[in-house]
Amino acid sequence: MTRLLIVLPDEITRRAVSVLAEYEGYEVTSADSRLHALTQLERNTPDVVLCDDRPGDLSSVEFHEIIRSEPGTQGVPLLLVTDRVPGWFDTALDVPVGRDRTSRELVEAITDATTRLARDPVKLTPLTPAPVGAQMRGTLEIVNLFDLIVSFNQMRKTGRIMVTVGNTEAVIYLMRGEVWHIEYGGHTGQQALLNAFADTEVAPTSSFAFAILPEPLVELLPRTSLTSTSRLLLDIAVHLDHVRSARQAPAPQ
Repeated sequence: MTRLLIVLPDEITRRAVSVLAEYEGYEVTSADSRLHALTQLERNTPDVVLCDDRPGDLSSVEFHEIIRSEPGTQGVPLLLVTDRVPGWFDTALDVPVGRDRTSRELVEAITDATTRLARDPVKLTPLTPAPVGAQMRGTLEIVNLFDLIVSFNQMRKTGRIMVTVGNTEAVIYLMRGEVWHIEYGGHTGQQALLNAFADTEVAPTSSFAFAILPEPLVELLPRTSLTSTSRLLLDIAVHLDHVRSARQAPAPQ
């Protein structure tokens, strides 16, 4: 089943297109803004995107750049409802659709684009690696989680750190270097971060990946860390030190 992401600010049009697309066999996810759409992209990668180019919380250009810069969505057709063909449209994957189209015609345009591209695929240029500091990945053998967060805090980075510990992922969102939201092992906030630190200590080969995200997107997430990052890391360091001391203490006679 083809996964369709609909990004339209008008609720009536969005609902109409969703209903008609589902009738045609699409698996539909919808969003009322481009920022909201980015949170949907995090959960479920679409096969095709329909988006309106009206001004909003995130510009169409920025939204297009994010889609084309991610490996999972680089080759996804983007149909833009617009009054004119944007100058930044640069491949056959970018499809302008007239604003005067009815909901039925929008669904037909989606089907036409996906059918055409399935028949005549676009040859993609491999993504160039992001510059150091913009995006990076590695293992915690080289740099541990504490030093990683301290480094991003000093650089005031906004983005997402994903740490894979065995079969579990820890996700840490930063806002200008400050820890904003953490999820790990069914916990959020300081407890999640504490557990992630404890587990990575005994699994130093855990891998990590960092990606820059727009500040407005991170702001949409619940803030589960209200303590400054420097204080948060100090509290965690003290706690872990107590745990280590307890482990090393001689057993009572």
